Amino acid sequence: MQATKLRRLRLPTSWGELIIVGGSRAGDGTVILLPQLHLALDAGRAHRALPAMTTVVVSHGHVDHLGGIAYWASQRQLQSMGPARLLAPGAIAPGIEGLLATHANLEGGQPYEVEMVPVEAGERFSLRRDFDLVFFPTDHWVPTLGSRLVWRRHRLLSEYAALSGEEIAHRRSAGVTITEEIETNLLAYCADCGPGVLENQPQALAAEVLLIECSFYRSRDRERAVRYGHMHLDDMLESIDRLSCRHLVLLHPSRRHRLREVEEILADRLRPRLDCSLHHLMIDWD
Repeated sequence: MQATKLRRLRLPTSWGELIIVGGSRAGDGTVILLPQLHLALDAGRAHRALPAMTTVVVSHGHVDHLGGIAYWASQRQLQSMGPARLLAPGAIAPGIEGLLATHANLEGGQPYEVEMVPVEAGERFSLRRDFDLVFFPTDHWVPTLGSRLVWRRHRLLSEYAALSGEEIAHRRSAGVTITEEIETNLLAYCADCGPGVLENQPQALAAEVLLIECSFYRSRDRERAVRYGHMHLDDMLESIDRLSCRHLVLLHPSRRHRLREVEEILADRLRPRLDCSLHHLMIDWD
């Protein structure tokens, strides 16, 4: 299989350098990987980077966002990579589970070692000890879930800051609460969405890293964006003051636009108005 070269971002955050690898093109596929967390946020194409991910989130049922999951599950089975988890909106989870069962049956092997986890808007899923995923609805034209990556850690309460390590340990062993939990919205992935996300999801817009689609860029495509539940650049410009992220990462350009054209428009119209850094994961798939 020829593998399209994915784009790679290294973004400074309060957690440290966050690596994001991926590629996105409307209709062709969106694949977003966080290799440090072994996490994929949508797997819309078969790619050799996918099998190493132990958790895959499917935002909605469109093929350009889940077309790679059978490849992912099959390759993990073939390479004896162990169990994995697939999170998907509850309404489509049974269909995806049936799809994977069909592929496993066609391959003549054992069922894939994939745990299907249905999720709903508002739910929180523990990814690992220090990270949770929190799901929220978007305004795409089919039911779609975005996700926030929440970093959790504990900080010593200020009243104990002057104590020695021995004194802190003594209080802890005595059952005294000496720390408080701190949560940071490290990343938000809005999947496919319209401008409603800009109005209804302030926590996503305040994440340190915001991954959001911007599918259309020409004035004549504004109505098309509304019809299909996608973001137009003008929507983003009209809500620019609501963005409080540190890094803005754009995804999902329509095939009506050449990528060079999109980059020129972004440099001319969007970048000068941003207080944050601007990046994209837009590619042309082979």
